[in-house]
Amino acid sequence: MMCLYFGAQKNNSPTWECIHIVFDFKTQMYLNLPSILSFPPHSSQMGELAQRKILIIDCQTTGMHPSTGRLLQIGWSIFDPGKIESKIEKWTLKLDEEIPNKIRKMLQLSETDLIKSMDPRVIFNKLQKTLKKLGANPIVIAHYAQFEYSFLKHFYQEHTQTEQLNFQLFCSQKIAKRLLPNLPSHNLKAMAGYLKLENTPKNEIFSHIKMTRSIWQALIPLLRSQEVTDYKTLSQWLTQKALPKPSCYEYNINRLTRLEISSKPGIYRMLAQDRSVLYIGKATSLKTRVNSYFRGIKNRDRRKLEMLAQVWEIETMECDTPLEAALLESEEIKKWNPPYNVLLKADKRTLIFYNYDYTQSSKAWDNNFYNGPHRPDDSLSFLLELIDALKTKRDMPFFEEAIPYQKMQEAWILFCSLNSLGSLDVQSASLRHVFVIAYKLLNQFEKIHGKESFQSWWLQEKKKNLEKDLNDEEQLAKKLTRIFIRAAESLRKSKQIKRLYNSSHTICSTQKKITLVNGEFDPNPSLKKNNAFEVHHYDRLSILLSAKKNKLITKE
Repeated sequence: MMCLYFGAQKNNSPTWECIHIVFDFKTQMYLNLPSILSFPPHSSQMGELAQRKILIIDCQTTGMHPSTGRLLQIGWSIFDPGKIESKIEKWTLKLDEEIPNKIRKMLQLSETDLIKSMDPRVIFNKLQKTLKKLGANPIVIAHYAQFEYSFLKHFYQEHTQTEQLNFQLFCSQKIAKRLLPNLPSHNLKAMAGYLKLENTPKNEIFSHIKMTRSIWQALIPLLRSQEVTDYKTLSQWLTQKALPKPSCYEYNINRLTRLEISSKPGIYRMLAQDRSVLYIGKATSLKTRVNSYFRGIKNRDRRKLEMLAQVWEIETMECDTPLEAALLESEEIKKWNPPYNVLLKADKRTLIFYNYDYTQSSKAWDNNFYNGPHRPDDSLSFLLELIDALKTKRDMPFFEEAIPYQKMQEAWILFCSLNSLGSLDVQSASLRHVFVIAYKLLNQFEKIHGKESFQSWWLQEKKKNLEKDLNDEEQLAKKLTRIFIRAAESLRKSKQIKRLYNSSHTICSTQKKITLVNGEFDPNPSLKKNNAFEVHHYDRLSILLSAKKNKLITKE
């Protein structure tokens, strides 16, 4: 018996179709043609894109442009098409400035990274050594390369006195936009999710390079379908006029499947290809809410589009009432910790309680610390820090900048004048007196604009940009007024939540009854009270507080 294989490449396919023929010498007959097998073609047929070693690169910085930020980390990996995995190198540059905690947290920069940081010249030389391994005219790929390009030019300027790069830089995002123009997003996480590749919510170099490498591997066959097989042709192809912008986006969720969703209240889960939960939301009508994500292309939130490109399935859970859906949403978010949910997560969130005179705080609720619950970063904490800075005559950290004491003192005098407080001496004023002023300003505002309307009012005011022509002291005085009002709102909400916690409530519908006692779902109201006050209690009671106005709960 003899086996024969005949191969042919069909319709520019990236694989060859090989026919397996079996010949029996006894009968002198071909016995069968059992199956068609697929093998990758010889490397000579694949072109330069699928053969040449290139460099995948990623940069992390302290700002969006060299004029406002510095190159902080750089990582790379040699992509060899003949190998499944390749080593990833990550280097942290030693900077002559303090790195803000916000940047360190966002980039997941560890103490080890900082300890092992190196002189930028050493890292530049390491990059040059790596580029030499690629031979003449090295090729480098980055996702959203225009970001890397500006910082790499500046990096080269510092070490070679020229912005000229000694490699050709291609952008995998730009290529993906031309190949897949109808996707809602082409950024790194969106592309990885759409292509069913390994994805991670981490914002760090190792995951960025892994995703870029996988995306580039997936784009190569698509480029071949456009008869782009080498980097020279790729350069020419990128200079051609791109297709017009799509009239609608393409999603992985079938439209008819979406239209079959129930119109009842409930929650929905957006799932990735591996069934990991991307997002959880609530809805008065599941059908209306879910389908609203997939309508229109103008003025869409970029982060939401990034998520939708990764969604392969939507799960729904019906509820009897919108309030039940809101409570269930809070529980589900804490359970699954979805990357695209911002609010209601338990991760790294804490509550604090103040002592009698608000001079100390604690995470534990006890006989000494009973004023609360409050969030550590709410407006009350900001007001307390502000008053302490004025009393101790120190500079006030105001978001990303420090306001000198003298300027803050001038703003305080103007604040008192604008709000008819006379010449209030902050040095002698007690915190209780400060809170009285805060409540007074809140009441004055709500008499004009309505109860609990400050946040919506301020969102509209910001759009008008009415304070742009004011001097620094006038702008600060206006900000002080807003801080006082928000602090009063925080104090009021804390008292309302405490009252809800110390009572029991029943959520009624036509089909069921849900009882909450001390912030816990409790089928047996006789259970003993738990003195712990946790984040999940706070979120549940905040939801109930909002629902109370609509008389969706009754007090027992």
